[in-house]
Amino acid sequence: MQDTGHLPATALGALKAEARTLHRQLVPLWRRRTRHGRVLSLDADLGGVSLYDLVAAEVDYLAHTAGGVFEDERLNRVLRGLDPAERAVVFAYAEREGTTWTEAATAATAAGAAGAAEPEAFGERVRRKVHRLAAEQRRRTAQRRPGLPAA
Repeated sequence: MQDTGHLPATALGALKAEARTLHRQLVPLWRRRTRHGRVLSLDADLGGVSLYDLVAAEVDYLAHTAGGVFEDERLNRVLRGLDPAERAVVFAYAEREGTTWTEAATAATAAGAAGAAEPEAFGERVRRKVHRLAAEQRRRTAQRRPGLPAA
């Protein structure tokens, strides 16, 4: 600091940058923006119900079946586009038998699913196919409802 009692311009810039960083760190997560909107707190009010009420800790979507048909029709459409070996890999991935598609393909092969001689290539092929089928479902849904964005 000089005898004039003023901070030099470089020190002022560094102080402002530090204040911006601290402000960003102190903003609660549910107040921050993401690419697609905001992050909500589990306590966020959704008209008498909170997100916490809607989200179960250990939700097993694959267990919600009735006669082999899942409650979510989008999931049924994607699964219908897969052959039995690919379906086994998807189930292994969803049931956390593998943290990667390769590990899921290995687990599906160990469980008796045919077609996964090379688990790495097969897992990657299933991953791409599932993403392609899901994107097709989103595209078709957006075509049926032109006013809604294709998530």
